Amino acid sequence: MKPQELKARLRGVLAFTPTPFTADDKPDLDGLARHVDYLCRNGVQIVVVCGGAGEFYSLDLDEYRDCIRTAVAAVNHRVPVIAGIGHSTRIACQLAEYAASVGADGLMIAPLYFVTPTEEGLLRHYRSLAQAAGLGMIVYHAKDAVYTPALLARLAEVDEVVALKDEYGDLKIFTEAVERLGDRMAWIDGMAEMLSLPYCAAGAQAMTSGIVNFAPQLSLKVWELAQAGRGEEWRQLVAQKVRPLARLRERKGYGVSVVKAAMNLMDMPGGTVRAPLLPLTAEERSELRQVLVNCEVGLL
Repeated sequence: MKPQELKARLRGVLAFTPTPFTADDKPDLDGLARHVDYLCRNGVQIVVVCGGAGEFYSLDLDEYRDCIRTAVAAVNHRVPVIAGIGHSTRIACQLAEYAASVGADGLMIAPLYFVTPTEEGLLRHYRSLAQAAGLGMIVYHAKDAVYTPALLARLAEVDEVVALKDEYGDLKIFTEAVERLGDRMAWIDGMAEMLSLPYCAAGAQAMTSGIVNFAPQLSLKVWELAQAGRGEEWRQLVAQKVRPLARLRERKGYGVSVVKAAMNLMDMPGGTVRAPLLPLTAEERSELRQVLVNCEVGLL
């Protein structure tokens, strides 16, 4: 998929897919394939594999490649597949090139960790990825990688940079970026369901979600209401069914663990997390089970 085609397709709900691990700490590729198929059949618009929810930082490079290849095959052209790309430039380019070779449609460029490059170093990172893969790229704006509107304008000089995922949560910066760059980029609410209404009002055309993995109809309904500006219905739905789940995920280190535990409770292939993350305790699983019951997940 050409970068501009991807930009046009970045609409709706982006499902950040977990990587299920077996009890002996191996990726469950069959489970990943079944889950990606489930997401496609339940109406998500884009599938993201090997992102933060996919624990990309815990995968060795062969596992990384296996997960990207598995997701692309399972989706089978029904929706765009975005491969999360982390690590330093050299390794990132190897993974990006592989993702392109097996049919991924775009790349989500994870924030660099441990190092904070200069603007020139960051531009070189994106240019190298563009040369390696030729795929459309999504800039990932987060608390450890804050991209000012001026820096985004520089990154937008790279033709393959087509979108911004904002997980920083500063609507002032987001709005200024939208005003400055307009339709040069696609704009993605990276704060998920909880802030989808104000992000839509500020110009977001898509929303990322982890909850979508076990409650796709809930996520899709929240996004539908946000897009339509149906504020009172949106607020009621978020308060009743999203906020209780979001509170559990806000506990330190539990963002991915809660999603996987919820999937397991619903007989889906969540699997376990990989160290240094920890699975929920029996008491926490019981609490999650009750939240799922109270929220009537799947019943809108």
